[in-house]
Formats: sequence, C-alpha cells, structure tokens
Amino acid sequence: MKNQQHYKYLIAVIYAVVLFLDRLDLTVVNVALPTVARYFDVSIVATDWISLAFLLALAISIPISTWLAERFGFKHIYIIAMILFGLGSTFCAFADSLNQLILLRFIQGLGGGMMMPVGMTMIYRVYDKSEYASITSFTFLPALVAPAIAPFLGGVLLDLFSSWRFVFVFSGPICLVFAVISLIFLREEPHHIRYPLDFKGFILAVIILTDIFYSLSALAKYGFTSPVVAGFLILIPLLALFIWIETHQKHPLIDLTFFRNKLFIQANLVQLCFQFCHMGAIFLVGLFLQAGIGFTATMAGLMMGMQAVSAMMVSRYSVRLFNQYGPRRPIIIGLVGVAILSPMLMLINTTGKWWLGLILFFVRGLFSGLCGTPIQTISVMAFDKKEMGTVNTIFNTCRQVSISLGVAASSVLIALGLHLAHVPGTANIPLGIAIHIFGYGFVMLSVVALIGVAVMSNFMIFNK
Repeated sequence: MKNQQHYKYLIAVIYAVVLFLDRLDLTVVNVALPTVARYFDVSIVATDWISLAFLLALAISIPISTWLAERFGFKHIYIIAMILFGLGSTFCAFADSLNQLILLRFIQGLGGGMMMPVGMTMIYRVYDKSEYASITSFTFLPALVAPAIAPFLGGVLLDLFSSWRFVFVFSGPICLVFAVISLIFLREEPHHIRYPLDFKGFILAVIILTDIFYSLSALAKYGFTSPVVAGFLILIPLLALFIWIETHQKHPLIDLTFFRNKLFIQANLVQLCFQFCHMGAIFLVGLFLQAGIGFTATMAGLMMGMQAVSAMMVSRYSVRLFNQYGPRRPIIIGLVGVAILSPMLMLINTTGKWWLGLILFFVRGLFSGLCGTPIQTISVMAFDKKEMGTVNTIFNTCRQVSISLGVAASSVLIALGLHLAHVPGTANIPLGIAIHIFGYGFVMLSVVALIGVAVMSNFMIFNK
C-alpha cells in the first residue's frame, strides 16, 4: 500500500513537471513575438503561426493519443511524446527562418499533444474518484505557475541576450531528462486495444483543424477575400461528413456519444469561453504591452506574470468552493471578474503606469484562478474510470481548439485594428492609437467571458 501511494505521488509529479514545461513553452513565446517579427522582418500578425503551429499540432495529436497508448502502451507513448517535445523545443533555438521555426514548433506540439491526455489518464487510473478534485488541483498548478514564470523569464532572456533563440533552450533538455526518469520508474498501464485506427476520421479531423487555423490566420492577414470565405464555407460539409463518419464507425476516432451527457457538453462550452479568454489574452496582451505601449520584454513579462501568481494563490481555494458549493459559484465569479478586468487593462496606456499593470493583472488572476480546476473536474465526474482515456482525449482536444481559437481571434482583431488605423504591421505603432488598435480584442474577451457566465448560470447538476 505504501509503495502504491509513493507511485501515485511519482506519476503525479512527473505529469506536473511535463505539463509545466508544455505550458511554459506555450506562453513564453508570446513575449518573444515582437522580437521575432523584427528579426525576420515580418508583420507582427504573421508571427501568430509560431503559436498556432504548436496549437494545431496539439489538436491533431490529442485525438490519436489514447488509441496509440491503448495499442502500444501508455508508458511507451508517454516517453515518445516527451522525446518529441524535448527535441522540438531544443531545435527551435537553431531555426534559420520563420518557416523552420514554425515547423519545429509543430513537431514540439505533436509531443505536447500526446503528453497531456496520456499522462492525465494514467493519473486518473491510479487515483480514486474522491481524490479527483484534489489531484486535479495539484496537477493544474503547473498550468498556473508556468504563465507566471514564462513571460518574465522570456523577457529577461530577450533583454539580457538580445536574441529570441535563448527563449527555447529551457524546456527541451529538462523534458528529455524526465523521459529517462519515466523510462526507469513508471509502470506500464493495461492496454488491450486491437482494433484499427479510424484513419478516415483522423485524416478528416486534420483537414478540418488545418482549415480552421489557416482560414483564421488568413483572415487576419488578408481580410474577407474570396479564398478566405471559401475556407470557412467548406467547413460546413467537412464537419457534416466528419459527424456522419464518426457516428457510423464501430470504433470512432472521437466517440461523439459522450456529448449526450449534458454535464460534459456544459463543461466543454464553459471551457471554450475560459480558454478563449485566457490564452487569447496572453497573445493579445504580450503584443499590446510591447508593440503598442513600448514596455521592455522584461517589464511586460513581469506584469503578465502577476496574473498567474495570483491565479496560483486561489487555485486551492477554488477546490474548497467546489466541495462546498459545487462548480457553479467559483466559475461564475471567476468569469465575471475576467469580463470586468479585461478591458480595464487598456488603462495601462503609458510605460509610466507599470504599477497599475501589476495591480490589474494580479486582480485579474485572482478571478481566472477560480475557474480552471472546477472546469477540469466536472468534465470527468459523470464517467467511469474505464472511460477516462476517451473522456480526456475529447476534453483535451476541445481545450486545444478553444485555445487556438482565442489566439487566432486575437490575431484577427489586432489585424482589424491595424487596418482601420492604416498602420502596417511591420511599422512601429504610434502610442496614441495603440488603444484603438488593440481595443477590439479586449472587448472580445469580455463578451466571451460573459457568454461563459450565461452557460454556467444554467448549471444544475452539482449546484446547491
């Protein structure tokens, strides 16, 4: 029994570390985007694919991660994912062009996409249901700590070495070390899948996700041109075909029958709103503070990091609220706060108001920190342990799509602001019009957060 308890702690710690590295690399890059744009002499909007390539790879690899783990072994796939992530991150530092950097970020994302659901499934299989909220809170902490450290760390590296390359040399080697640790100490989980991969569903999912990401990115760069509109319109028959294929497959890539569960639908909808606001804001704010207001990378990172520090502080408190009142109260309070604080960030309109930025980001983080653990927990509460692999695959896929939509939408609205202000993306943004350029994105964050409040207002299952 004691050895089993130690093993439970070990697997949770390994997952927490690799999740930290994944979230670190997802957020640290945003501080470097203005520097990368100048280095490769491209528009700041063009750098969105540095983030989107990573997110696209996550979204593509997550749906097949559970099938791979069930077919070839959870431990084996977990270690392979760590190696892909570690090597991709390390080689990003040696990219000679923007396209090379995007490709390496994609490879890194493939590993990251498999690490998350496979690791979470391994955790849920060794912990009891009564421990889900607590262990979810523990493993969710790195997702809060990483954004606290990443912007400041990235800013210091940029300002100290005057090169974006140093931003990528932190996560890779550490992840490779933990791949070796996992190889030595982790046990293989039972896996018995012998059925073939839903290849048609997988290929169609890749096409749909690529079309969504490319169309949103093209919209930011070129506006509503005919090819962009066609890219969006073709999604309708593609989605219809995907649903038909998945509902007629004996072993579908994504089992859509899970969406018959109203709680699971609600968890995914509120997650869409939360992740849209959370990661969309990180992309938006990083460019706003540096390209718009003129802060150094270090100061911008320090302010952005305050949000994650305060979110981490209230994460465990959200568990207490969850256990006492159910998920409705902490999530609604959190999203209302995000809706109010998001447009208030535009009050940081000069570099002299760094102190106001520290306060606003700290307070915003208090609210966002209430949401993460309850949302993750309610996604699995209605299912058995044997269903955890599939549930985590679907939920993580939806989460990555939500994050990607937030980043892409922020990019689109920044491009809209630049277009309406008649400012080229490669030019320096005049301080006086920065609010007008980035303001559309901040308003969007409030609207989406309030939609999340509306979703949770009808939450009844755990409400007291």
